[in-house]
Amino acid sequence: MNRALPALSFALLLAAATAGPAAAAKPDIDPSYVDGRTVAMIGPHVIEHPSAGLYNRAEELYFIVYPINPDGRDDLGHLVLPSGATPQCDPCFHPGVPLEFGYHDHVLTGAPGLGKLGTAGVFVAPWKIVVLMYDPAVIDSPHFAPVTSEAALDAAESAGWFLPINDGADNPFELETGQVLICPITSWKA
Repeated sequence: MNRALPALSFALLLAAATAGPAAAAKPDIDPSYVDGRTVAMIGPHVIEHPSAGLYNRAEELYFIVYPINPDGRDDLGHLVLPSGATPQCDPCFHPGVPLEFGYHDHVLTGAPGLGKLGTAGVFVAPWKIVVLMYDPAVIDSPHFAPVTSEAALDAAESAGWFLPINDGADNPFELETGQVLICPITSWKA
């Protein structure tokens, strides 16, 4: 079975779902990790076919999937892992995202308000979407804690925490969707 298919399905479905006009007056607000803190990602807008310049200057937004809904059910509700951890999106059924990906976290490379020497110094608004999927053996551990920063993500990749979903790539654990997300980021307390 090609493990890149679920992530590729995500990219294609997200593109199709975001092509139409917004129907709600209130924007979506998604919790997102940056440097171990939770921030709010507000009203994302996906650019399906960004220019090469926009894509190349975009920072990564890691969409980390918990493989705990393989049947794509939409009636599982709140799930707690053996460690007591729960996904940030527990679940979030974003338009166009496969139901199997409903349980996931967002990890950003930077955010405003974290100081010039922190991630605010490299923060830029466009995000390229990169999908990863935890290995079930990792999240079933009673000692599991989710990845909450880019540095922790790099360490988790080295430790084998993710499934290879992009066979043949330089990094088989990451799948870039080719899309760019534009959205404001603010403190979760705002």
